[in-house]
Amino acid sequence: MAYSGLDTYLNDHIAGATAGTNLAKMAAEEHQTDEHGPFFSEIYAAIEADYHTLQQLASALGVDESAAKSALAEVGSKMMGPKFTGGDDDELNAFVTLETLSIGVEGKVCMWKALKTVEADYPALADYDIDDLLARAVSQREKIEDQRQKMAPRALKHTVNA
Repeated sequence: MAYSGLDTYLNDHIAGATAGTNLAKMAAEEHQTDEHGPFFSEIYAAIEADYHTLQQLASALGVDESAAKSALAEVGSKMMGPKFTGGDDDELNAFVTLETLSIGVEGKVCMWKALKTVEADYPALADYDIDDLLARAVSQREKIEDQRQKMAPRALKHTVNA
């Protein structure tokens, strides 16, 4: 098969989306019984929906998903789980999780903007409302950032007695 920049690009984003979806799911499960639970559950549902849309879009474009990249993203996100859920500092864990998700969603914003520039070159993209997907990503990013800013004082000013 010939090299395609689009294939590589979308596979990289699928790998990132795999890791991001796993992180959002871990956070939703970790915080299901605390005050952050509803927010993490909502953001997980949105991130997961976009992940499935990205997979469908890649398939519609004839992109063969890289099993290696997906597997590495899967394993990597599981190995990093304790960074986001371990220890005694739930506030800092939630804050760092939001910051990491924020960075990932910003990558999604960049991806939709890039795909918008080649929309006319790939007829399969006409089946997807790239403007709507971009607006959703921007909205997710704003929600996450708002929540992150609200958490920052508690996460960064408190002390956990070990």
